[in-house]
Amino acid sequence: MVNPIDKPTDILPAPQFDAIHRAVLAGMLGNIGFKSEAHEYTGARGSKFSVHPGSGLFKSRPKWIVAAELVETTRLYARTVAKVQPEWIEQIAAHLVKKTHTDPRWQPERGYVVATEKVTLYGLILVPQRTVHYGPINPKESREIFIRCALVEQDWRTEALFFRHNRRLIEEVQALENKARRRDVMVDQAALYDYYDRRVPAGIYNVPLFEKWRKETERLNPKVLFMSRRDLMRHAADEITAEAFPDFLLVNQVPLKLEYDLEPGGPMDGLTLVVPLAMLNQLPANRFDWLVPGLLREKVVGLIRTLPKPLRVQFVPVTDTADLAVAAIKAGFVPIVDALCEFLGKQIGTNVPRSAFDPTAIPSHLHLNFRVIDEQRKTLATGRDLNAIRRRLGMAAKESFAAMPKTPFSRANLVRWDFGDLPASVEVKRDGMTFLGYPALVDRGTSASLELLDSAEAAKESMRSGLRRLFMTQVRDELRYAERNLPGIEAMSLNYATLGNYQDLKTDLLQAIADRSLSFTGDTSSIRTQAEFVRVAEEGWRRLTVATKEVCQIVGQILAEYQPLQRRLLEPFAPMLHPAIRDMREQLAHLTYKGFIVRIPWTQLQHMPRYIEGVSVRLKKLTNAGLARDSMGMAIATPLWKQYLSRLEKHRHDGIRDPELMTYRWMIEELRISVFAQELKTPMPISLQRVEKQWEKIKPSAPYVR
Repeated sequence: MVNPIDKPTDILPAPQFDAIHRAVLAGMLGNIGFKSEAHEYTGARGSKFSVHPGSGLFKSRPKWIVAAELVETTRLYARTVAKVQPEWIEQIAAHLVKKTHTDPRWQPERGYVVATEKVTLYGLILVPQRTVHYGPINPKESREIFIRCALVEQDWRTEALFFRHNRRLIEEVQALENKARRRDVMVDQAALYDYYDRRVPAGIYNVPLFEKWRKETERLNPKVLFMSRRDLMRHAADEITAEAFPDFLLVNQVPLKLEYDLEPGGPMDGLTLVVPLAMLNQLPANRFDWLVPGLLREKVVGLIRTLPKPLRVQFVPVTDTADLAVAAIKAGFVPIVDALCEFLGKQIGTNVPRSAFDPTAIPSHLHLNFRVIDEQRKTLATGRDLNAIRRRLGMAAKESFAAMPKTPFSRANLVRWDFGDLPASVEVKRDGMTFLGYPALVDRGTSASLELLDSAEAAKESMRSGLRRLFMTQVRDELRYAERNLPGIEAMSLNYATLGNYQDLKTDLLQAIADRSLSFTGDTSSIRTQAEFVRVAEEGWRRLTVATKEVCQIVGQILAEYQPLQRRLLEPFAPMLHPAIRDMREQLAHLTYKGFIVRIPWTQLQHMPRYIEGVSVRLKKLTNAGLARDSMGMAIATPLWKQYLSRLEKHRHDGIRDPELMTYRWMIEELRISVFAQELKTPMPISLQRVEKQWEKIKPSAPYVR
């Protein structure tokens, strides 16, 4: 007879073999074994044995076996062996197995606490690890974990009203802490645990049990689990008011959201302004120096502490001085450093230069952070350097603003002013927000268009060229006649050849003539009404002939002075003269270049012959044994010029337009006349002190805060 246990065959189907093996296993739990090595099994209580060579399972060596008998000869052998499964052993020996549980943890997707379970029998590991529901195993510990994770830490997805109420209340209290930059307002997690521990009964250790209890209890007391501010706050935090720490900042009549974060050293630490992309170019940078009232005092203290010691000691105690300053100065559109300079100067009766402060030395949270978002509220950029963000997203912001809904101020190919008066700004609604647009005429090369621009500065700058183009369209026939009869055009074109071609010269001359025709009445960029434009255009039309003669005369004189001087400066000179020659070449290159006829305002263009003559006079003096005197003049003018170039580059980099810097630039030219060519005279008193005083009026470059 074939032994169905030791030598399975096809005589019996597999399910019957399993049943026989389970039956044998029930009476021989002490004879189970787990394969530990190639030819050896580990048995109960650490015993070691091998499958007898005569067994039908000798070659296959299954992972788990049970033996009908264990015989010891040269070694311990298992005879009459059957293959078994560890789950059979666990089921049959349920009263004998040992279970240990480790790592209890909350699983929000399951809604209960789980643990890792290990099952052994006689030292053999039946189940190394598996995840089991820990609540029935240890109700007390499971309840503690459930309350701490699901309720206190809010790691649970639910629409229960108490849960949403408590979460909102916690966020409000945490927002108060972020605003005050303190962690002493919100109670700790132990207090939150105690709150729920007092209300949730024993034996509630998972979501189903909790929800059943909650719904029954809320029928009698709907707000049994609703927290109050008293439950969450250690003290009242009365100083954290909406006025001191507003949730929105009004910019161009648009409320922009403010976010407060307390993560020292982190990129979002401090105050963050959320800016729609379309509004990026409209932000008045200086306004954000002032942060919010609740942070102003800390910033003033920080700025005063950056002063050099000889100045700083005059304002001790610093906190008292800061209190006086905050009470006296008013937030506005001037840089906070400028306002502080004025206040501190009055305190000690002397000038406090803005260069004495070092805004980059104060903590980063005292500089506003910007977060730019698109229409889907996706973050496009963050940072404290507004100008850097504008350089990166400025064109995208213009495109976003241009995508605003069409308005009456969107027209192309204008031939006359037939669109009524232009307001300084208009409101445009999109995506539930109200933006300010700035109507302006735009020069599109061959015609003018009416467009909404995204900043007042851009509109003012565009208005001058847009008005000129509209005027040129209306007097097209007169300009064609002027173009055919430009006085001295042949000589001018020869002298202009090193700068541009004949057509470039004519195009620039016609634009300069149109500018001069209009500028008889003043600054055209301020024109906003149809009546004013008609008046200015009619006056300009009458003056076209005069303007043509004036412009051609001045430009002809400039180019006649420029060409021989340029050739002279290209000649070889003694090495000791090279620094002065380089300086004169650079000066001439910044006076005459392709496009200078249009780009230089008439108020300065008419002085250009004198500036160029001044360079010629200087060159003549230099080559006539005047090196020492020229070097003294360079020591005065060169630092000022380098300072101008540096600030000009930074302003271009940061997108800053500052008329005061241009005034400073032309004052340097007048100073050069007074230093190198006094005989040519200057139209106004000029000195080094006057130029330095003008420098103080120039906008500083925005500091980059990491």
